[in-house]
This record gives sequence, C-alpha cells and structure tokens, in this order.
Amino acid sequence: MRRAISLLLFPTAVIVVLGGATLAIESGAAISLVVGAGTVASLLLVTAFERIQPYRTDWNHSKGDLTADLIYLPSYFGINALIEPIVRVGAVATGALISERIGIGLWPTDWPLIAQFFVACIVVEGFDYWPHRLLHEIPSLWPFHAIHHNPKRLYWLNATRAHPGEVVFRGIANVIPLALFGAGVEVLALVSLANSLLGLFQHANIDFELGPLSWIFSVGEMHRWHHSIDVEEANNNYGSNFLFWDVVFGTHYRDPSRSGPAVLGVEHDDIPDNWWSQLGAPFRRG
Repeated sequence: MRRAISLLLFPTAVIVVLGGATLAIESGAAISLVVGAGTVASLLLVTAFERIQPYRTDWNHSKGDLTADLIYLPSYFGINALIEPIVRVGAVATGALISERIGIGLWPTDWPLIAQFFVACIVVEGFDYWPHRLLHEIPSLWPFHAIHHNPKRLYWLNATRAHPGEVVFRGIANVIPLALFGAGVEVLALVSLANSLLGLFQHANIDFELGPLSWIFSVGEMHRWHHSIDVEEANNNYGSNFLFWDVVFGTHYRDPSRSGPAVLGVEHDDIPDNWWSQLGAPFRRG
C-alpha cells in the first residue's frame, strides 16, 4: 500500500487538481471558487499525507523554526499582493503597446486553455529561473536567500519562508511575463493554483517517488537536493515548479543512489531563529 501511494500520490494530485480546475473553468465555474477550492484541497491533502506517509518522521516536529514560518506565511502573500497590481499595470501597458506596434497579440488566446497553461508555465519558469539562480551565485544576494535554506527540515509551511527582499526581487519577475504577454484571467488562475499545489509538494515531508517525472517537476526529492548543505548539490534544480530550464542550462541534478541529501541547511550557519532578527540578518552578514 505504501509503495502504491508513493508512486501514485503526486501524479494523481496533479491530474485531479489541475485537470479538474481546467475542466471547471472551461465549463463556466467561478474562477475564484475553483482556485480557492483547489488550494484548500491541496493543503489538506499534503498536510494529511505528511502524517500518513512522512519522508522523515522527525521533520514533523518543530526544530525552532515553526514560529518564524507561521509569520512568513502572511508576510509572503502580503508583499506579493502589494507588488502585483503595481507591476502588472506597467507590464500590461507595455504589452499592449508592443502588440499595437507589431499588429498582433502576444498571447495565443485562441489556443485551448490547457495548451495556454503549459506555455504559461514555461514562460513564468523562464523568468524566475535566473533571479533564483542569481540569489545563489551572487554573494551580495545570497544572504537574503539563505533565510529560505536555513531550516534543517522540509515541510509544507516553509514553502513561503522567504526574506521580504527576496519576495520583492522574485515577485516582480514572476508578475511581469504573463501580464506583459496578455494572458487571460483563466490562465493566470491555473498558474496560481499550480503554484499552490506544486509549492506544497515541493517542500512536503511526504515519501513519494517521481520516477521519470523527475525531469519535469521540481518537487519532493528534486527539491530536497536543492536544500542540501553541500553547495555542489544545492546549486542546482532552481525551477520553482518545473525543471524545464534546469535541463536547458545544465543545472538539473539527481543522485539516483539516494533519495536526498543527508543534511539540509546552510554551511557556517549563523542565522538566528527569531523572525525579527532574520529580517536584519542579510545586512549584518554583508
């Protein structure tokens, strides 16, 4: 039974949540209701299976990180909510100007919704890949991202553990592409739901296998490598939800002999546990 769950849980969740949402939107269901229901269902599924079939049982217990993670959750969405309308206005205006100049729309609005969704995922991931990679490779940016890599465990709640500086940096890059190209609200809704579902599975403390899907999705085992304390392992698998661009740029990493690194975290870690202190940590670390 455990083996069957391990193999079927993730692909089934993707088909049911994202496939079901696509069909519901195409049938005329209220978009906000579809996204809300899909997000709640994803959260309930992941939190339940973290208890039913954990990857590591000790990761279900706080390691001094729970309070900070609880604060990061609303701050992450709050900052994004402030950024999005401002950036979107400028991107939409720019996209409209480009479309007017070249005489055609930038987004394939006549394509089936599921096809538009696939294109949107590729575009969004392309715009997020380099900001994420730069956070790792530029010394002055890494201290901001180190806050996310600081925990010694992965579970659903630390998906939103990000310093406000990083949220702004990556948030702007995430808003621009679909707004610039003029993707419809239905596409934006599916991308938002995918972010919720895959973000939860990315950090979930669930024992599940990807198999050939390890070339496509940045979840589970593939993201555990990204959180390795070993920099040679961690500086890979930059995709937020998918690994398309990691394959293209040679940063796709997987050790088939292991299901993940032995130790997570940051080398020479002096990041405090307190959320308020973490806000100033990148500046103290230079």
